[in-house]
Amino acid sequence: MKKFVLAIGVVALVASATAALAADQNHMLDACRAYASKHLHVDASIINVKYEGQRTDGTHAVNGDTETSPPMTFQCSFRADGKRVVRWVHDSPKGCPADVSEANRYLYPDC
Repeated sequence: MKKFVLAIGVVALVASATAALAADQNHMLDACRAYASKHLHVDASIINVKYEGQRTDGTHAVNGDTETSPPMTFQCSFRADGKRVVRWVHDSPKGCPADVSEANRYLYPDC
């Protein structure tokens, strides 16, 4: 009987740890989407993000892209506890289109 109770306790502990990990990933996805929306000046509804896993240095990677023309890609790196973005990287479109508006010139460093 003691082994049965111990087994139930272990299962409950594993289940709660798994739930916490899933909640952490969802938090990182939402936080990265909001961060990208703010820094790229696009609506969050056109941003796709994907959790890529934890790196050997302990940080977590979340990659994403925008459904814009031209599309932009980015990456959020979260510290080991997954609560804060510690590094942000995004690509910039190349060239300077003739029809780019003044409001969108910041998207094109070549302009």
